[in-house]
Amino acid sequence: MPVVRKRQIENLEQLSGEELEAFVNSLPAGKENIEDLFDYLEIRLEKDPCNHSLRFAMQFMMENRLNFPKITSWLNDNGGYCDCKVLEQITPEWRKVFD
Repeated sequence: MPVVRKRQIENLEQLSGEELEAFVNSLPAGKENIEDLFDYLEIRLEKDPCNHSLRFAMQFMMENRLNFPKITSWLNDNGGYCDCKVLEQITPEWRKVFD
């Protein structure tokens, strides 16, 4: 039977203050950069449909000189395999805790 790994983002609401701080410190980019990425994706996907890749996320990371491999890995680990999945799988969980 395969081991099912719970996505890190799914645990956010359960974290205490210190645990939440440790989570934020472990992010592959600053909290503000992650939030800006979500906002950027929302704006871009309003105008252009998702092509089921991380094309807009890549553009954002390149424009802001962010660590593409680390952020992409974090997005993938949390269900964000393409731009629309980032908004469906990660952004709502994030905003429950940080908005």
